[in-house]
Amino acid sequence: MRHAFHGFVLILLLPAAQFAFAAEDVATNPGDEATSTPLALYKQVVAQADAGEPDAAMKSLRNAIDAGFQGYHALRNEPALAALREREDWAALVTAFEVRNPWIAVIDFKRDRPESPWTEYAAGWRALADDSGPHPNRGAAPHTVGMFGQMQAQRASLVGDYDYAHANYFGGMPKADAMRIGITRLYPALPALASLVEGRQVVMLNESHGHSNQRAANFMFVRELRKLGYTHLALEALFHEPVTDDPCRSSVMKDEALQQRGYALKDTGFYLNDPVYGELVRMALAEGYTLVAYEHSFPDPRSPQREQEQARNIACVLKDDPDARIVVIGGGGHTSKAAGGSMEGGMMGRRLAAMLDVEPLAITNRVSRLEELPGTLGEAGYLDPGRDGALAGQPYFAETDQGAYSSEGYDRVAFIPAPAPRSADAAWLSLGGWRVPAPQVPLTCESAPCLLEARRVGEDPEAVPGDRCVIEAAGGSCQLFLAPGDYEAVLLDADSQRSAPARLLVTRPG
Repeated sequence: MRHAFHGFVLILLLPAAQFAFAAEDVATNPGDEATSTPLALYKQVVAQADAGEPDAAMKSLRNAIDAGFQGYHALRNEPALAALREREDWAALVTAFEVRNPWIAVIDFKRDRPESPWTEYAAGWRALADDSGPHPNRGAAPHTVGMFGQMQAQRASLVGDYDYAHANYFGGMPKADAMRIGITRLYPALPALASLVEGRQVVMLNESHGHSNQRAANFMFVRELRKLGYTHLALEALFHEPVTDDPCRSSVMKDEALQQRGYALKDTGFYLNDPVYGELVRMALAEGYTLVAYEHSFPDPRSPQREQEQARNIACVLKDDPDARIVVIGGGGHTSKAAGGSMEGGMMGRRLAAMLDVEPLAITNRVSRLEELPGTLGEAGYLDPGRDGALAGQPYFAETDQGAYSSEGYDRVAFIPAPAPRSADAAWLSLGGWRVPAPQVPLTCESAPCLLEARRVGEDPEAVPGDRCVIEAAGGSCQLFLAPGDYEAVLLDADSQRSAPARLLVTRPG
């Protein structure tokens, strides 16, 4: 397993186009008095630049980079280097810096880069494997160190390395003591939905952007809600286009062909590159949902205006079609109905509730592992999700002596069993019976890491694969989970070079 230097900075993770980096101070080390250390060399660069010695400063900066200097934001933002950035030889220096620090791709990714999430992930994997990742002793600011660790975990979820993502995203999954928080009963959530949604036009679910077991639980929620008459699925994760001439909505789905095509492409939505989320979209379209993009971008992604526009875009669906019933999936706390908090006027969920005649049902998926369960609770199957058969990994609701267990802003908390590591026995990856463990693929990873992925025969090469997983050792393999059908599997090396495809027929056991 790889280990990162995790100086985690808790940030709101957003699609690529919405990241903005502020200027940072270079991390300093009181012990770096030697003139040959990266930080000492960088201080010399600044001194020479301030003294009006640009040629000497450039030479010192090359030496600092050769010595391992990692001040990514300093190169971009340090005022003393402004004149150096205007020089003709600056671009070559930056290129040399990026070549020496490929981990930068993890935090400074570009959408036009081929196989984007994988290229970024592979760069981070190598940095963790050879300990060349960002470190304060080499001039990387703490924010950069934390950003790298956080976003490498998020990339892991997009390439199917769920074990790494679950262990590292926001520090992993915290534990919750069931007895301490007063839980007296656990029961499967899906059968309870019918009574909870009666008379409601909107059900809101949330998801973590790095814990794919929550997306697997939402897969089952969405499928069950379709049986209960829900017609539209509104996803924050869908890329959108702004609309300026519609008095009702301010955004529409960018991928206009999605509904008819029936599956997501790489550029349908950033988080949809997670195969679990991609299969959620495929299932929803196959079972008759109409998809809705409701995101709206603002320069400040934490602005109340963003929340207001999200709510307005969802409410517009009901204005156009009063008989619609909508399932909404949003990241983090966007679906909260709470009045308080740091967001003036509340989050999207509260604003949407104010626009509707009937209050929406809000369910929060709890990241915490629920532990210390009494024997009677464990017998429900929560501690052994394999007992749930086809619904392995399904969400559970809980009760206390006072009634249903909930949290501020939400009507119910859905506890999700801890995900088993990827193997043929990781039944949560079957997505409620939608997928099955696939046969082993006859392709060999020559030099790790490799990405194994499988797409349905005849689909667009840019389609989100049915599943993908990471091979961490040359000659190794990893277990795919796929819906029955005919597939082509390929291996990608760390530079995104593809193998010849291998045909793969997936059938249900028996």
